[in-house]
Amino acid sequence: MMQMLPLFAVTDQTDVLFLLHFVVTYCTMEEDIEQYDVQVNSPDQHLRVFDSTHRRWRQVCSSPADELLASISCEEVGFVSVVNYSVTAVSEASGDAGDFFCVRQEELSYGKKIKDSLYPCDCESREVLTLLCQDCGRRSFAADRIVGGVDARHGSWPWQVSLQYDGVHQCGGSIISDRWIVSAAHCFPERYRFVNRWRVLLGSIYNKPVNANVAEVKTIVYHSSYLPFVDANIDDNSRDIAVLALTQPLTFNEYIQPVCLPAYGQRLIDGQMGTVTGWGNVGYYGHLADVLQEANVPIISDAVCNAPDYYDNQITTSMFCAGYEKGGTDACQGDSGGPFVAEDCLSKTTRYRLLGVVSWGTGCAMSKKPGVYTRVSRFLPWISSAMRVRVLPFFISSDTA
Repeated sequence: MMQMLPLFAVTDQTDVLFLLHFVVTYCTMEEDIEQYDVQVNSPDQHLRVFDSTHRRWRQVCSSPADELLASISCEEVGFVSVVNYSVTAVSEASGDAGDFFCVRQEELSYGKKIKDSLYPCDCESREVLTLLCQDCGRRSFAADRIVGGVDARHGSWPWQVSLQYDGVHQCGGSIISDRWIVSAAHCFPERYRFVNRWRVLLGSIYNKPVNANVAEVKTIVYHSSYLPFVDANIDDNSRDIAVLALTQPLTFNEYIQPVCLPAYGQRLIDGQMGTVTGWGNVGYYGHLADVLQEANVPIISDAVCNAPDYYDNQITTSMFCAGYEKGGTDACQGDSGGPFVAEDCLSKTTRYRLLGVVSWGTGCAMSKKPGVYTRVSRFLPWISSAMRVRVLPFFISSDTA
C-alpha cells in the first residue's frame, strides 16, 4: 500500500552578519576544481564568474542592472537572497583587474544562469559589482555521522523546523531564508488550509513549543500541478513541493540557520550520502519521535529505483530515491516535508544544500522500497517565483514555473 505521508523509521537500529563560531571545512585543491562557476561571499565580496572559453575568472562590471544581477546571482548559487550590494573601483595593480564581464541587461532573468547574459569586456569604468548574499548551509555544531536513526544533537541541523497545525506536529520543513520555509505540498490538504492555525517551531531538537521558538505563517504556496490535489484518485506524486512565508523575519543564531538550495544545474550523484532528519514515526506502527532523528542514506539511481522490484517506473524526473536495498533506515509518517541534505564544496567552503524534500514511499524502511524525495533542483525557478508572489494571508496554488 502506498503511504503518502512518510517520515523516520529505523528497523535495524541572528542576523547573517552576526559572528558565530561555525564549524567550517575548507575544500582541498582537488575539490576546488569542481567549484561552481559563479562565486559570491568571497573575502573581498566581489562577484566573480568563470569564463569557460578562456579558462579564467572574471569580475562583473557595474551597470544599471546591479541590483537585479546581485539578487539573481545569490539565487543561482543557492543562497536565496542578497543582504547588500555595492560598487567598487578596481586598481590596475589588482591581480584580476584586466578580466571583466559586462551584462546584457535585457537578458537577465530569474531562473536563468547569469552567464547567459554576460560577455567579456574592458569595463571602461573599472567599477565592479560587490555583493553579500545571505549565508546558508553552515552549522555551529557538527553531528555524528552514523548510518541509522539516532537522536540529533542540539544545533546540528539548524534549518529543520516542525510544522504544526492546532499545536500538533504534521510535517517537517527547512528554513531557506529569514522569511521562507520549504516543505511538501501533500502536507497541506484541504482540511488543513486555515493559515492562522499553522505554526512553525524552530531552533530546537524537540517538537514541543516549550522547547522551541514559534513563528506564525502568513502565506502557504503549493505547486498547482501536484495532481493528488486535483484528483484524489491520481497516483502521481510529482511536484510535491510548497513554500511558507512567515509573518515576521527570523533572527538567525547558532540554532536557527538557513540551508542552501542547490546551485542552478547542480546534479545529484548516484551513491552520494545525504542526511534525512525529522520527528516522524520510529517504526511503521510506532509513535512520533520526541527528539529530532537523523539518518544517513545514499542516493539511489533512477534506473535502480524504477526497476520492477522497486517502484516499477513510478519515479519521475521530479523525484529521487535514497536508502538501502535491504531497508532498515528510512523516512516515515511525520517526516514529510523535511530535509534531505548533503555537503558539497561548490562555494569553496563546505555547505549543506537541500537536495530533497521527504515526499512518499511504500511502508517504512522496507526492503527495496526506499524513501522518495522531491528533487529540489528541478523546482528552483518555481521556488524563486513563489517567493515573489504578493504575500497575503491565504493558501496560493502556483504553477508559475
